[in-house]
Amino acid sequence: MCGITGFNWEDRTLIKQMTSLLTHRGPDKEGIFTDKDISLGHRRLSIIDLSEKGNQPMTNEDGTIQVTFNGEIYNFKELRKTLEEKGHSFMSNSDTEVLVHGWEEFKEELPKYLNGDFAFGIYDSNKKQLFIARDRLGIKPLYYFHKDGKLVFASEIKAILAFPVERKVNQQALNDFIALRYIPGKQTIFKNIYRVSPGESLLFDLKTKELRKQRYWDITLGTNILKEQEIVQEIRNLFTDSVKKRLMSDVPLGVYLSGGIDSSAIVAAMSELRKNNEVDKIKTFSIGFGYGEATDETKYAKIVADYFNTDHKEIIAKSDLVKELPEIIWHSDVPLADPAMIPVYLMSREAKKHITVVLSGDGGDEVFAGYEQAKFVNYFNKLSLLPKPIRYLSVKGVQNTPQKIMNKFFKFAEALGEGGMKRLERSIMTNDSFKRYFEIISIFDEEEQKEILRNVHETPFKQNFYSQVGNGKDLNKLLVFEANTLLPENMLMKADKMNSAHSMEQRVPFLDHRLVELMFKMPFNLKMHQGSEKYLLKKAMLGKMPQEIINRKKHRFYVPIDIWIQKEIKSTIEETLSKKNFLHDYFDYNYIEKVFSKYDKSRLFYARQIWNLFTFHLWHKQFIEQEKVKL
Repeated sequence: MCGITGFNWEDRTLIKQMTSLLTHRGPDKEGIFTDKDISLGHRRLSIIDLSEKGNQPMTNEDGTIQVTFNGEIYNFKELRKTLEEKGHSFMSNSDTEVLVHGWEEFKEELPKYLNGDFAFGIYDSNKKQLFIARDRLGIKPLYYFHKDGKLVFASEIKAILAFPVERKVNQQALNDFIALRYIPGKQTIFKNIYRVSPGESLLFDLKTKELRKQRYWDITLGTNILKEQEIVQEIRNLFTDSVKKRLMSDVPLGVYLSGGIDSSAIVAAMSELRKNNEVDKIKTFSIGFGYGEATDETKYAKIVADYFNTDHKEIIAKSDLVKELPEIIWHSDVPLADPAMIPVYLMSREAKKHITVVLSGDGGDEVFAGYEQAKFVNYFNKLSLLPKPIRYLSVKGVQNTPQKIMNKFFKFAEALGEGGMKRLERSIMTNDSFKRYFEIISIFDEEEQKEILRNVHETPFKQNFYSQVGNGKDLNKLLVFEANTLLPENMLMKADKMNSAHSMEQRVPFLDHRLVELMFKMPFNLKMHQGSEKYLLKKAMLGKMPQEIINRKKHRFYVPIDIWIQKEIKSTIEETLSKKNFLHDYFDYNYIEKVFSKYDKSRLFYARQIWNLFTFHLWHKQFIEQEKVKL
C-alpha cells in the first residue's frame, strides 16, 4: 500500500502538501519529482526490496521516465526477464522497475502485461505525456480532477482537495449514495472529481492538454467447453497459483479469517504451499461482536485455525468503537455507509501490530456467485412467470408466515419487519428486472428516494443496469454488473481505505484476473447449482478444509448497527439527525421522523437508512463544512 499524487505543472510546495496527506498509506519514505511540466509525489510502504533502490518516483537510466506506483505486480520476475532479454537494464529488485522499462517497451499496452493490483502514473519527458492506469478489477483506488487544462491525480481525494477544488456536492452521486450506501461508476461525491474506472487508462498530452481514455480490459462472458471435473481442477490450479503469487513479500504477512469458505480457502492454500517448508505458523485474525451467533463467526474461524494450526488472534468489537467513525470517514474520503468498515478498521489496527501484508477473501462472492440477491432474483424471475393474482397470494402467504420460520430461509428476516416485507412484495409483483433487483439491494428504493431527497436526479446506475443486464434472465450478466459496481467502489474501497489507515496492504487472491476470466465462462446454473451458492468453489475445496466449513450456508458479515442505534448510540444518532442539525438542503425531515416512529417494527430495515443518513452527516461536516467531528 502506497500513496501516489501528481499534476501537470511544477509546484514543489503543493506536491509536498498533497503527498503528506497520504502519509498513512506509506509511512516509510516520501519521494518528490518535479520539472517545468510535471510534479509527482509518492509515499512508500516498503514491501518488496526494502532498500533505498526501491524508493519512488523511480526513473530509467537517462531520467526521461518517472513512475509513481501503488500496489504490487505479481508477475514482475517473469516480466523483468522478458524485458532484460529485450535489452533493458535493471538497478533494483523492486517490482516498480518493470513499469519503468515496461513503458519504454509497451507504451499504452503496458497494463495488459501486468498481473497485479495497481494504480500508477508514468511521466514521459520525451513524448511530453502523462499516463495513469488502474488495475483490472479496481483493487487500488485512483482519482483525478480535470478542468481548464489542469490534470490532478491521487490515490485519495483528500490529496486532490489540497488543490483549490470547489467542495460542492454532486447531487447525482448523492442520489446513488442514498440508494446504495456507496457511489458506483466514474463520478464521486465531489463535482469535477472522478474515478479512473477498473481496467481503464488515461493518456494526457502535456502540450495540447488533451485527455484520452482507454478501456484495456473488461469482464466478458464466454462459453464453457470443459467438463465439471476439469473446471474444478482448473480452479484449484489457478487459485493456488494466485495465492502463491500473493505471498511474495519482504515483510510479515497473514490472513483475515472469517470462518467462511473464501478466507478458509486461502488458509488452506497457504498451508499446502508451506507444508514442506520450515516456516513460522500462518498468522490469522478474526473479529466478532459478542451479540450472539448472528454477529459472531469467531467460532468458525477457530475451527479453521485449529485445523491448520495457525497463530490465531480473535478481536471482539464493542459499541464504543463507533466513536472512531469520524476518523473512519476521514480515511474513506467519500461517504461510504457500509457498517463493515468499522470492524475492518479495528482488525487492521490490531493486525498491524504483527504484520504489514494481509490476504482476504474479498471477491469470492462476486466471482463464485455467493450473494443472496442473485439467488432471490433467480427465484423471483421464476415467480414472474405466474399470473399476478397467484403471485399476490404467494406474497400474502410469505407475509403471514411466522418470522421465526422465515429466519430459517433468511437469517435476518425477523429484524427486517414490515418494511422488508413491503420490499419483498414489490419485488415479487413487478415485471421490471431493474425494479426487482433494486428492491432487494437498495437502502432507499425509488419511492423512498422521492420522499427523503429534496432533489431527485436520474443516475447512470439504472441505465447501466438495463444496458448490461437487460431483462434480468441471464444472471451471469447480473454478476458482471455487480463486479463493475458493488465490488470496486464498495467492497474493495472499504478494504483499501481501512487497511491503508493503518499502513497495511491487503491482497485478494480471488481477483486474479485469470481466475475471474475462467469463472465468467461458466453458466450461472453451474455456479449456483440447485440453489447452492459457490457450488464450484465448494467442489474445489473438498478434502482441503473442514467439511463443516464447506457445508455452511452463506453468512453475510453482520454488524449490529440496529442494536447500537436502539441502545448504545441512540442519543448520538438523535442529536446528529435532530431537526436543528439536519441537512435540510438535501433531505426532507418528515421522512426521518417517520423512520424513527416505525423503527421498532422494522429494526434492521430502518437501521440501514438511519446509518446512511448518519454517515453522510458526519462526512459533510468534515469534508464540506471542514469542521472536526467528535462522537
